[in-house]
Amino acid sequence: MRHLFVLLALLAPPAALAQPVAPLAETTLHLGESAEVTRAPDEIVAMLRTEARAGSAAAAQEAVNRAIAAALDRARAAPGVRVATGGYWTNRVEEGRAWQASQQITLRGADGAVLLNLVGALQQQGMAVSQLHWQLTPEAARQAREEASSLALDALRRRADAVAAQLGLQVAGLREVRIDAPDRAPRPTPMAMSAMRAAAAPPPAAVAEDIVVSATVEAVVVLRPR
Repeated sequence: MRHLFVLLALLAPPAALAQPVAPLAETTLHLGESAEVTRAPDEIVAMLRTEARAGSAAAAQEAVNRAIAAALDRARAAPGVRVATGGYWTNRVEEGRAWQASQQITLRGADGAVLLNLVGALQQQGMAVSQLHWQLTPEAARQAREEASSLALDALRRRADAVAAQLGLQVAGLREVRIDAPDRAPRPTPMAMSAMRAAAAPPPAAVAEDIVVSATVEAVVVLRPR
């Protein structure tokens, strides 16, 4: 039995080796940075609507259908313009004594002069403009968001390095990185239809203005001793 105790004592690890190694001290830092890029809009969008009233739903709808068909033919003949139809509504008006029908079309194009001339021509045919604005195409908006996100992340890293140096530490990595970049610029305010119905022969004006695309990056920065 005495020999067994001696053997167990020899096989047992030293007390120092059995103790867990203390991890390096870490400091976490919560940071956030934002960045913006400016882009010239590359697409103009117009939304127009036609309305008709009649004593029956069929008559009101027939008038709208004719007006939309004529508008589509004219839009498809304009170079570089893409056209799509929107919602179609039919409802009773004048306390049920008449029917009103309406439908919307959307025009998009890169050439502002061509599209604005088309809008002016459709206004003269009786269509009303509900929205008219410049914007970024989806691809241009995506590229702008990516650049803004990259700039914000670079700014966050520089700030993290600066804070770490002030504390006598170094950046070990980032955790819980969050990038917030809105998909599109804020939607424009719809235009009053009554104001656009009174438009004269000249086409409407839509001056392009640079669009600001922003992104915000937040992260938990891990700091360790040098």
